[in-house]
Amino acid sequence: MTGSPMVITRLRGAFVLLATVLLSVGLVAPTASAAPPSRSDIESPAHRIVEQAIDPGDYVCGPTALDAYFEELLGQLTESDLEFLLTTEALDIPTYDALLFGTASDPEYALEGQARQLQNTFRDLRRFWDIDSSDIQLLAMHGDVLLDVDRVARVLVVAFGYTEADAAARAQYIADTVASVPAFQGGDNPIFTLNAFAFSGEGETDPLFASIPDKIIMGDGVIDFLEAIGIGDVGPRLVLAHEFAHHIQFELGLFDSPLTGAEATRRTELMADAYATYYAVHARGLALNTRRVLEAEQTFYEVGDCFFDDPGHHGTPQQRMRASAWAAALANDARPQGAILSAEAFAALFDAELPELVAPDA
Repeated sequence: MTGSPMVITRLRGAFVLLATVLLSVGLVAPTASAAPPSRSDIESPAHRIVEQAIDPGDYVCGPTALDAYFEELLGQLTESDLEFLLTTEALDIPTYDALLFGTASDPEYALEGQARQLQNTFRDLRRFWDIDSSDIQLLAMHGDVLLDVDRVARVLVVAFGYTEADAAARAQYIADTVASVPAFQGGDNPIFTLNAFAFSGEGETDPLFASIPDKIIMGDGVIDFLEAIGIGDVGPRLVLAHEFAHHIQFELGLFDSPLTGAEATRRTELMADAYATYYAVHARGLALNTRRVLEAEQTFYEVGDCFFDDPGHHGTPQQRMRASAWAAALANDARPQGAILSAEAFAALFDAELPELVAPDA
C-alpha cells in the first residue's frame, strides 16, 4: 500500500527538504508545495511587483553550499539506498512524528545539538518581539525515530492513511532497512532531518492539524549542516530566529498579501530573513557582530533557491543577503539607540523596501 501525506498549508521551513535538493541535481521532478494565503484586505507597497514575471536570466543564481553538502551525503548511498528514500516515507517520518506527536516536555523530542544555546535564544526571542509567543513550543526531530516501529506505524496511520496492519508491516520494513544500511547511520544521517520549520494550526480546516499547538521544530540535520559548513557558532541561532519570525507572521496575519505563488512565498521568506538579522545584530537582541552575522548568512543563504516558479521559492542567495543587510543596517541605526521596532512596524518598512530587495541583479 502507498499513501500521500496530508497537506500542511502553513508549514514554513528555512531549509528545503531532500526532494527539492534531488530536483536540483536532476533526480526527481518538482512537486507542488503549500503556498501562503494570498487574500489581503489592505494593499501593500509590494503590489508594484504583483504582475512582474520572474525571469531567471535577470538573477545571479547557481550551485550552493547545500547542493555540495547533499551531493556529499548522496555520494555515500547506492542506487538501492536512493530508491528506498524515494519510494518510502522514511524522509518524511521524522518531520510528521515531531509535528503530530512531539511536545516540548517529552524527552524523545528534546534538543540535542547546541540545546542550551538554542533554549536561551528562544527565551530571548520571546522577550525581544512584541507578540504573544507564550504558546510556542520549541522541540527537535531526530532520525532515530525510524528505528521505532511503533512510532513509525503511528505516523503511517495518522499522516499517510495506512491501515493498522499495513502500517505495522511497512514500519518494520523501514526500521529494518534503516538499521541495516551503514550509510543511513541508524537514522542519524543528516539526510533524514535536514529541515527546520514553524507551524501554526490557526486557520487549518482539518481538525487534526488545527489541534496542533504552535511549534518550532529543529532537525538534527540542520545543526550538522551548519557545523559542517563552518557556521555552527552563529547559524543555528539565526535559523531559530528565522523560524520564530514565521510565528510573528502567523500572529500578525503577514502571510496575506496581493502576491501569489512563488512571489508570495519569497516575500514571507525574505521578511523572515530580515526579522532574524535585525534581532541577531540589535544591541538588545543577540548583539552579535554584524560582519560575522552577514558572513554566516552569506554562507547558508546559498540555500536560496533558483526554482523561480515553484510555490516554495525562498528567494535567490543575493536577495536573501540584501534583505539581511538591510535589516542589519536598520538595527545598527536604531534611534534612540537601542530602540526596538514593533514587529508590525518592521513589517511595514520591509514591504516598502521589498521591490528594491528583489530587483534584478544579473
